[in-house]
Amino acid sequence: LTSSRRVSLLQRGAMASCRLELMGLYDNAAYRRHARGLLQKAKAQGVLSGLNIPNKKPGEPLLEWAATLCQEIPSCEVTVHYSLKHQRSGTDPAEAFLRWCEEAMSVGVKRVLLVTGPRGPRQDAVWVLQRLAARQVRLDGLRLGVAFNACLPTDTERETERQRLVQKLQTGLVRDVWLNTGVDEELLGEGLTYLEALQKELGFSLQTFASAMLPSEAQLVQMRERPWNGVQFSEEFLSSLSGMGRATGKALAVFRQHKVEPIIESKVRTPDDLSKLEALLAGNHERLNSLLGEDYCQPSPSKDAKAPSMEAVSAGAKGRFTRPQQAATDDVPRSFAPPRRRWEKARGREV
Repeated sequence: LTSSRRVSLLQRGAMASCRLELMGLYDNAAYRRHARGLLQKAKAQGVLSGLNIPNKKPGEPLLEWAATLCQEIPSCEVTVHYSLKHQRSGTDPAEAFLRWCEEAMSVGVKRVLLVTGPRGPRQDAVWVLQRLAARQVRLDGLRLGVAFNACLPTDTERETERQRLVQKLQTGLVRDVWLNTGVDEELLGEGLTYLEALQKELGFSLQTFASAMLPSEAQLVQMRERPWNGVQFSEEFLSSLSGMGRATGKALAVFRQHKVEPIIESKVRTPDDLSKLEALLAGNHERLNSLLGEDYCQPSPSKDAKAPSMEAVSAGAKGRFTRPQQAATDDVPRSFAPPRRRWEKARGREV
C-alpha cells in the first residue's frame, strides 16, 4: 500500500497495522534473519506496530530472542509472553516472575503477557498477581498484560472467565488485556463492551489487543483437525480460505469499533504473506481472495455485534450475557468433519 492509500484507510477507520506473534521460530539465528528481512520491510511499510514472542515450551531463551529483536528493529515494540506452565522453577512463582520482568526490562522489553497456560499450575496468573500486589510490587517501565477469552461456548464458562479477569485487574498491576482468538462477532462485542464497563467501574483505563489469523491452508487444516484449547470457530471460518478471510474480516470490524489493536497469530514469512496481511487489514476481500487463489464472493451483510445494555454490565463482574440463538446458514459448505473441541475446565488456551 502507498503512503497516501494508508492515510485514506486510516481516515475511513480501516486498520493499517497490527502486531505479529512470531510463530515457528526456534533459535536466535532464525529471529535475527526474520528481523533483518521481512520484519524490517513490514515495519518500513507501516504494517507492523509491534512483535510478540510466545512461550510455547520450557527452557526457551525468550529474553535472548527479545534482545535480538530490540537490536535489529529498535523502533518496534516487543512483548514477551510468560507462561507459568512452562516457567516452573521450583521456587516462588511470583518471585521468579518478578526477577524475570526486571531482566526483561533490561533488554528493552516494553510489555509482558502473563498467562497460566492449559493445565497450568495451581499457583496461576491470579495467584501470582495477588501475591505481587500484597507485596506492593511496582513494575515501572513495563506494561503487564493478561489474557481474556470472550468466546468461550457457555454462559458459565464466560462468567468464570470474567470473574478471573476482575481478580486480575483488582490487583492494580495490569495495564493490558489480550483477547484470545475468536470470530464470534456477538461474543466479541459483548466481551469488549463488558471490558469497557469494567474499566469505568474500576476507575482506570487499559489497552486492549485481540488475536486474529491470516488465512492459510496449513492453519485452516490445523483449526479443523487440531484446534487450540479454548478456541471455537464458525462454520464460515472453517469452510474455506475465503471463508476464513471473511470471518476474520468481521472480527476485525468489531475490533475497529472498540478501538482494539489486532495481533496476528499466523506465520508471516514471505512478501506474498505480507501482501495478504495488508489486504486483510485494509478489508480488501477481493484482493485477499485473489492472493489466496480463490474466487471472490461478495460477503453477505452481517448484523453488527449487539452490545449489551449498560444495565447488563453495571454489575461489573456479576453481569451475565446470554447469547441469542443463531439461525443456521445454508450457504456455507460443510464438506469437512466437525473439529473436535478440547475445552479445559472453564479456561481458554491462555489464562
